[in-house]
Amino acid sequence: MTKIEEIDIQSITEEEFLDKIVQQIGEVKKNDDKTLSKDTFIRIFKYTGDFAKIRSKSLKQKSQEERCQFFMEDHKKYLDAL
Repeated sequence: MTKIEEIDIQSITEEEFLDKIVQQIGEVKKNDDKTLSKDTFIRIFKYTGDFAKIRSKSLKQKSQEERCQFFMEDHKKYLDAL
């Protein structure tokens, strides 16, 4: 069974996360038919999902900040920002 180390994504930047997952994934191994080995695929798939969580969190925060600029000032711009 593939053992995958959990990386705390709550207090980490995208760059730090990428550095850690490169170390965790290690060498990309392929099978004889040029597809990813099972362990490599599982690691890449897991960390890709975690990276998506980090990205969506930062995008949500940025969108919220943009909306707050118009809150109670310009209703049309606020609705457009939604």
